Amino acid sequence: MTETGTSPQIVILCSDIFFLSKITGVATQLEFSFSSANSCKQALKYLSNELRQLILIDMNLPHLDWELLASILNPDSHLVSIAFGPHVDTEQFKKAKIAGCSQILPRSQFSAQLPQLMHAALERKP
Repeated sequence: MTETGTSPQIVILCSDIFFLSKITGVATQLEFSFSSANSCKQALKYLSNELRQLILIDMNLPHLDWELLASILNPDSHLVSIAFGPHVDTEQFKKAKIAGCSQILPRSQFSAQLPQLMHAALERKP
């Protein structure tokens, strides 16, 4: 849902249609532009070096390319990353940390704090 020629503020890397709907609903309500992707390669098309952006990463995404994700998550860029997943999946939490995600949250906490997380990441006050 981005306008032609503009980069979205939020890139959503998620294939769970129900959870994706929740995220896009919150983004729409808060008037953030967004795009969704099913792979890191597809997400790259939406990223910009000139715009502060937030990438939301569902750690349950099938075939998540952690190596490519790590190359995307440059700590010096304007990109903020939040990975989320089941709290019991400690292996995915480790991979997200190694990849350099800004924040790694259990899915329940991510869901409960979604509006605040979006505002904080994009430096807008709620």
